[in-house]
Amino acid sequence: MDGHTDSTPDPTPKDYKSRPGALAWFFRKSRDGWKRKYRDLKVTVKGLKNRLADLTESRQQWRAKAEQAGQRLGALEAENAELRARMAAAEDKKKRATGPVR
Repeated sequence: MDGHTDSTPDPTPKDYKSRPGALAWFFRKSRDGWKRKYRDLKVTVKGLKNRLADLTESRQQWRAKAEQAGQRLGALEAENAELRARMAAAEDKKKRATGPVR
């Protein structure tokens, strides 16, 4: 084996034709742009997550209130039916006590 290996040569750095100060300005501007974009998106995502949490909690509270109202409605309907039955029984008893009218 001879000392020569067939490996890919190291890539040469790009030779930019613009002056280094202009390149640095451009690259810094580009970096700052994507950082600002990411930061803004992060704020938006956090706001949306907070809103989602608030809406989820609110929906659970309204669901609990609706279930309580449904239970109360059922209890009141049962009480109403019981009172109507007692009233009908009292009227029926009153009719029997007075007898038929001739």
